[in-house]
Amino acid sequence: MGYLLSNIDFGKIGEYIYRKTGIFLEADKHFDKLAKYIDNRAKVIGIDSFRKYFYTLRFEDKDGTEFQELMNAVTVNETYFYREKEQFEVLVNRILPELHALRPRQQTIRILCAPCSTGEEPYSIILHLLEEGRLIEDRDIEVVGIDIDSTVIAKAKAAKYSERSVHAIPPKVLAKNFKKRTLGYELIDDLIGTVDFKVANVFDKMQMRQLGKFDVIFSRNMLIYFDDASRKEVAMTFYDMVNPSGYVLLGHAEYMSRITSVFKAKKIESTLIYQK
Repeated sequence: MGYLLSNIDFGKIGEYIYRKTGIFLEADKHFDKLAKYIDNRAKVIGIDSFRKYFYTLRFEDKDGTEFQELMNAVTVNETYFYREKEQFEVLVNRILPELHALRPRQQTIRILCAPCSTGEEPYSIILHLLEEGRLIEDRDIEVVGIDIDSTVIAKAKAAKYSERSVHAIPPKVLAKNFKKRTLGYELIDDLIGTVDFKVANVFDKMQMRQLGKFDVIFSRNMLIYFDDASRKEVAMTFYDMVNPSGYVLLGHAEYMSRITSVFKAKKIESTLIYQK
């Protein structure tokens, strides 16, 4: 017995996802995963064809719950603490001291992680700030994490992590900031809630505007899933969201100069950063 999803149907739903999120699904990489999800979901909601599922998704999903379930199934959320740690070091040793000197003393420095997955990246920023120590004594710093996947946002708020997630954290930092559990680790109570986690879609202009302005945006390993047009749209959204002289940091395999020339590229040691 085959899937409810055909190759033609994959094109239809792929185009629908692309229009709403900018994520481009490739048939050889995503067909089986999407087909299995739709088969399972069809049983849950009591339908027997792709046509009925797609109708439900487009016309009956008034609150966006069905689309959210779909995105939770197709997005990839693999990360760990201190991944590409050089960028966190550049943030606390170079970028934030520079912004601290530039910004009025009463102004909060705001950092956005988009996407944030299950919270390892924004909490890595918090841990680096705590280890550096001086900046958070002298300046209010706010860290916000967003992701299109509501499931990973719920996990980020719970702040419970596997052995693999914490493997790169220095032992002393781990012992100070995490509680060992039977399965994995849990962030200590004092640190839970130090990141403001929200479900948001980078292609939803209203959602992004509501987040406000930021001084630093981390957006690592998201743009590689987009095509050129979508990358440029997100880059310009970030440009509008970043305060003057603020920075955007991308993943090591992503280059803003290939997307748009509105940011100025700067290299600090081996780390490329992009300034407005």
